[in-house]
Amino acid sequence: MTVTTTNLDYLLPFLRLRIGDTVSGSYRYTDEWLQTALVSAVWALHTRWSGKYLIDANNDVERNTDMWVYTYDSPPVVEAPDFMPIIIMAAIIVLEGSLENLSWNVGSWKDAEISYSNIQSGRTKETILGKLFAELESYLIPATKKLKRSLKGSLVGYQGNVHESGQDY
Repeated sequence: MTVTTTNLDYLLPFLRLRIGDTVSGSYRYTDEWLQTALVSAVWALHTRWSGKYLIDANNDVERNTDMWVYTYDSPPVVEAPDFMPIIIMAAIIVLEGSLENLSWNVGSWKDAEISYSNIQSGRTKETILGKLFAELESYLIPATKKLKRSLKGSLVGYQGNVHESGQDY
């Protein structure tokens, strides 16, 4: 059985676990936002994976069989070793947005009797994001050490050229 496209909804529980949004009665993030984050994660990883997966107009993922030979047959469309990089990248996207939103509320103040500071919570979130980036890098081939695939094609105007084939006029 070959599956050509799929949505990424089956990764939602893993993403929720990764970002700590596990209480089903009071989720902080809607499924639509997390689905958008998963699709954005595939887009963000597109250049690192040299276009391994493509996204269609319905936000479904498909394999780019023109450029890649895949190790595992589908299903699933997304190969199992690629689950974690997508989940981690989606978590980074969600938590960066959350940190950006929180940054408007981070600060400290004090008066003669009371002092308040939530700056450390912002630092904690930045630390978590740094750890996520480091883990993501551990799953991916470093961009500077990856060789580009070569493609062979005929030059326009030279196909059947007598000089190219070694024939005389």
